[in-house]
Amino acid sequence: MVMIMLFKWTDYDISMDFVETWLDDEAIRVTGLDDGFRDFYEYWANENIPGTNYWCKVVSENDKPFAVITIGKDKENFIFMEFVIAPGKRNQGKGTLILKELLKASKFILGQEIKSAEAVIFPSNPASQKAFEKAGFKFSHADEDGDALYYIYN
Repeated sequence: MVMIMLFKWTDYDISMDFVETWLDDEAIRVTGLDDGFRDFYEYWANENIPGTNYWCKVVSENDKPFAVITIGKDKENFIFMEFVIAPGKRNQGKGTLILKELLKASKFILGQEIKSAEAVIFPSNPASQKAFEKAGFKFSHADEDGDALYYIYN
């Protein structure tokens, strides 16, 4: 079976400085990556086993990187942790397309099939909420402080 992919998926490494340039004020406000993406990645990569229970993928279109997504795994449940799209590519539906492709081709992209997942999204990030909903995630609940919204995928 030949799988036609819209995007190229590459493992992130800390030499990919261009990811830091995507962290404008808007991205920091809706992600909480105040200390930068590299620090976030290094923390989680040291706490997990990249390629086994933690993935960080750079997404490219026409060989131009424009998004990065991190996913963790707890038992059989995948957890979408951070998802940043370059400023010039936001609000074009790319987030939804990335999520749909990842869910459909997770065995190829991650080496494991995503059967269930969750995403935690800040209430101040309606674009992310919309992208995850269009990709098949359903709102589950808000935390008791209302600071985070939980979405699930089955």
